[in-house]
Amino acid sequence: MRGIVVDGEESSVAAGGRTPRLMRFIARYPRASATTARVVIVTAYDSQERFQQSHMGSVLIWGLKRKGLDWVLHNPVKQHLDTRSFDAALFWPYGFRETPGFLSSCARFERRLRDSGIPVINSLTGCDLRHTWCLRLWTRSGLPCARYQRLSPDEDLRLEYPVILRTDGIHRGMNMFYAEDREEARRILQRNIAPPLDLGLEFINTKGPDGYYRKWRSHVIGDRVIPRQVQLTKNWKVNLHAAVDSEQALEEDRKFVLEGEPHAGLVALAARVLNSDIIALDYSKREDGSYVFWEGNRNFDLSVGGEMWAQFLRSTGRSDAECVESVRAIGDSIAELILERADHR
Repeated sequence: MRGIVVDGEESSVAAGGRTPRLMRFIARYPRASATTARVVIVTAYDSQERFQQSHMGSVLIWGLKRKGLDWVLHNPVKQHLDTRSFDAALFWPYGFRETPGFLSSCARFERRLRDSGIPVINSLTGCDLRHTWCLRLWTRSGLPCARYQRLSPDEDLRLEYPVILRTDGIHRGMNMFYAEDREEARRILQRNIAPPLDLGLEFINTKGPDGYYRKWRSHVIGDRVIPRQVQLTKNWKVNLHAAVDSEQALEEDRKFVLEGEPHAGLVALAARVLNSDIIALDYSKREDGSYVFWEGNRNFDLSVGGEMWAQFLRSTGRSDAECVESVRAIGDSIAELILERADHR
């Protein structure tokens, strides 16, 4: 482990992670001089050091400091907290599997907060991080997404071919396979894949006339939609690893970030349907321009430094400073959402 200094405080991160050069960019944004609100962060992590070992934990803390918020970390499984001195509560899903009973304790603590009139941001009540959860809620709400089916040894796949076979809840394109027909699906499902494939998805061909598949990612913070990236690939599996860095791809990404999401209302609605105040949404567009939502990720990682950061730099053509600015925007937006909800208390 090695220490870095953020806003005058040392934070431990894994070697190969954030670099001093990136920290200098972040340090350009000073901490606010006056306290604006006090927030309890409901988290499975018991210490600030552990909390900030995750990229998103650091991003959040940077935003809270710049906006002048005071905060306390609280694990409702292990601690009791007098909530009367707080202006808002932020529920943080990262690391929830590390503490048995965390989500159920969050639900009880959330009821206490609401009974006391304290605003709750990013509720974890009923939280489910699987793809089927997103697809089920989108389907019920009439939002465009792929048809799906849970896989069972006792039940045939009823979806029309081709299909995508994947593990529910696994992201970044891992455990994800394309099957052209029933026989190919059978061969894939007979492989010794761990965790096992348990989800079938309708394959929606979003390949453009130029031969590229595209996937857009936006972060939704409250009602604010923040463009993150548009990725272009020659392969149906669109992710950071496969994204091309052609001039066309870089220009489309620049335009997306500069001009914003053209149908921000639809994207924000897709987040609200998932009962999430803080989420990353992945979606594509058919040839006629209509949208297809793929997944919502409440535990998204901005990965400041490391392999994913390098892939993001390469596939967007942005500088370190521009990428750090995009990270700063996420932390600031979360802090601003907390202040907005606290003001309406």
